[in-house]
Amino acid sequence: MKKRTVPPVIRQTEALLRRLPEQHPKRELIEKDVNRRWAGYRGEQALDYFLRFLPFSTYRIFHDLRLNLYGNSFQIDTLVLTPNVGFLIEVKNLAGVITVDEELGQFTVVKQGITKKYQNPLAQVNRQLIQLKQWFQAHEVYTYPIVPLVSISNPNTELHFKDSLSVPITQLDVTIERIKKLYAFYENKKSFSLDPIERSLLRNHRPFYSDILKMYSIPSSLIQTGIQCPVCKEYGMARIKLSWECPDCSTRSRQAHRLALADYFLLYGSTLTNKRCQEFLGIRSRHAVAKLLSRMPLSYTGSTNALTYVTPSNIEELIPQ
Repeated sequence: MKKRTVPPVIRQTEALLRRLPEQHPKRELIEKDVNRRWAGYRGEQALDYFLRFLPFSTYRIFHDLRLNLYGNSFQIDTLVLTPNVGFLIEVKNLAGVITVDEELGQFTVVKQGITKKYQNPLAQVNRQLIQLKQWFQAHEVYTYPIVPLVSISNPNTELHFKDSLSVPITQLDVTIERIKKLYAFYENKKSFSLDPIERSLLRNHRPFYSDILKMYSIPSSLIQTGIQCPVCKEYGMARIKLSWECPDCSTRSRQAHRLALADYFLLYGSTLTNKRCQEFLGIRSRHAVAKLLSRMPLSYTGSTNALTYVTPSNIEELIPQ
């Protein structure tokens, strides 16, 4: 019902790395963060593979939902609904030996003799469960049962638990089998119409872009402007007729500006004017920028001579593949 896409924060951190000075002291931290986020996303993709084996006629799957509840937002990575029961799934892509002590709230992973503590996914998914139930009630969906699950996407990870857990933690294949068994248990209980729930979820989804510069306390004055060469990665490509040319390696590209525009929206969000675009791309012609922007998949507001372009709903449309 709602497909999974690359989380905006991943694209934002990638844009920040592209335009941050090579010697900046926070580069290593940002690189670790983007690698960690990609690992999490790949774990969610691994879950998607197993979810494909659930019959579409019964199960409706929603990825990357961000909903608002009384002025506060919460994120759900994977929500699976059936007419009788829903499943809230939190995926963790971790390698090593996982130990959980729910009483102490500890979730640790031992890998190559090194022990690391992680945010407790049981507390995380239980918090999401409370918020989702409250959201359902606020939208007049009552008594619909929702089962929280935590799934580990790395098949080589070992799971060690001292006691039974309030929320099951299982490997992906076991998670799917558990979903099937739980559905069979609820199948003959109260049935709900999913169509209005689906419409409400999709209508109320609100994508979110972080203030990435504020997140890492990086001033905008440090951000490199201009168009980056796709080959040598230097900035300052110049407009030559209908193409861009790199002054360092002479590479030519007709699409290099697309990634620069994506970077602008990822780093600064919100809106873009012709003047601001000139400054960011390094073009001094208002007419050339207007023509360039008119060919982009961008929505805008305002009059012909004072257009304001807004962040695209799907930033992936700007990023060259």
